[in-house]
Amino acid sequence: MGNFFGTIYCWFEDLFGVNLGDYMWGVSSSYSTDNSFIPVGIWMFVISLLMVLIYYYVVNRPALCNWWGWLIFLGINAGINFILGWQLVLADYYEGKMVRLDPASNLEVPLDIDYSNILCFGVANMILSIFAFIIFSYCFKWWSRNCSSAPF
Repeated sequence: MGNFFGTIYCWFEDLFGVNLGDYMWGVSSSYSTDNSFIPVGIWMFVISLLMVLIYYYVVNRPALCNWWGWLIFLGINAGINFILGWQLVLADYYEGKMVRLDPASNLEVPLDIDYSNILCFGVANMILSIFAFIIFSYCFKWWSRNCSSAPF
């Protein structure tokens, strides 16, 4: 599971940086040895799936059964997942977990990760959530009573 999420997030490693990618893999920090891509990726998939199910089966109104109604839910999904990815990583940043132990001096040295890297990780999470929303739409739209033709 960790390799799956790590691989799809690392498609965007040029966007958020190799140092943050290494931290998220759990290889560069003295605090975290866990793959941090797993919880972020699972939340991204769950939120995207819930937004698709809400659009096609809960809202399911003829007034929203068009491309712009679908686009509203896609935008809400993207916004939620941007904030989620940004805030989950930012919490580690503010807790001081993004450090490594320098073997020469035996002191903790901060990793070369700044706020813009974390913000760009939120953008990467948002882009992946858009792809997940589109894929889930293809999978679940067929059984919707009113919105089965939205958006395509």
